[in-house]
Amino acid sequence: MFTHFLSSLRPDALLLWELPPGRYVLGGLTGKLSVAFFFVLLGYFASAPRRFTARDFGRYCLHRYTQFSFFVFVTTLLYIAGSYGTTWVFHTPDEAAFRVISDGFHDNLVYLLRDSFLYEDSYNATLWCMQQLFLASVLCRLLAYLPERLSAALRFGVAGLLILLLMLLDSAYCVWIAVAVLGYLLRLTLPLFDHRPALKRPLPLTLLFLLAVACIKAPLPESPVLYSLQGVGSFLLLLVLFHTPFAQHLLSASPFPWLGGVSMGLFVVHTPLNSLLFSVLGRLLPMDGRAPLLLVFLLFFVSFFLCVLCAWLLHRLYAVLIQKNA
Repeated sequence: MFTHFLSSLRPDALLLWELPPGRYVLGGLTGKLSVAFFFVLLGYFASAPRRFTARDFGRYCLHRYTQFSFFVFVTTLLYIAGSYGTTWVFHTPDEAAFRVISDGFHDNLVYLLRDSFLYEDSYNATLWCMQQLFLASVLCRLLAYLPERLSAALRFGVAGLLILLLMLLDSAYCVWIAVAVLGYLLRLTLPLFDHRPALKRPLPLTLLFLLAVACIKAPLPESPVLYSLQGVGSFLLLLVLFHTPFAQHLLSASPFPWLGGVSMGLFVVHTPLNSLLFSVLGRLLPMDGRAPLLLVFLLFFVSFFLCVLCAWLLHRLYAVLIQKNA
């Protein structure tokens, strides 16, 4: 979220990722790394062991689809309305709002429906991976139905073969789905640490952490290879975090579990909300791309608070609708 915020308010600050000394400390820590974590965690949670029934699988797919669609539809509709609203208030639209206004009502409706039900990214650039997130959740759900009576080696083999097939397709689209399958491998790997306590000692965990950092900070341009390495780095880092008491205590402390509960809403709303926020601030403050850093951080926390509030409202509204239709 901070990366996307900076790209709108202080694009020059993103050079910290590319120029010394930031390149040596922050290199590789881009927004795509966050996406890698999203996919590995998605695969981990979606692949919790279950007994297969066609009805339960169908209900899961329908729930995921309607949840994604509802969040995108409400957010995109409000973003379109907000673009028209800021233009009406300030008379002249900024670049982002002008794109929406110039499309006209007909195209606004078309893009709204395509973004909401086909998971395209016409008005919300963050949704570039929404299709893969949905497909990955379905695929990892299917992996969860592999019978537990199968040996761990066989289940590892099935997941490994699936990752290999996705990688051979040589497309960034498929690479992200393969990264989600790493979440299933994470689920299979965790018990190995419980059966071998020596693996949970500081030295093995430190070595795994260093290997994770090496994958994450690989000096490569954005490409399927880099995304794959960041997926592996996310897998290794999560493996370490699962077995580090300090990290577990920290991540279980308020408000992190609560934020985790609204994380999908945060993912969907933060880019459109920032766009509308900058449309307003651009008229009220001198926003020439060189805003003071203190103001940048202050505005980020304002943006973050608004995003959390909107995400919570989205989740609450969706929960109410689900309960009424249950």
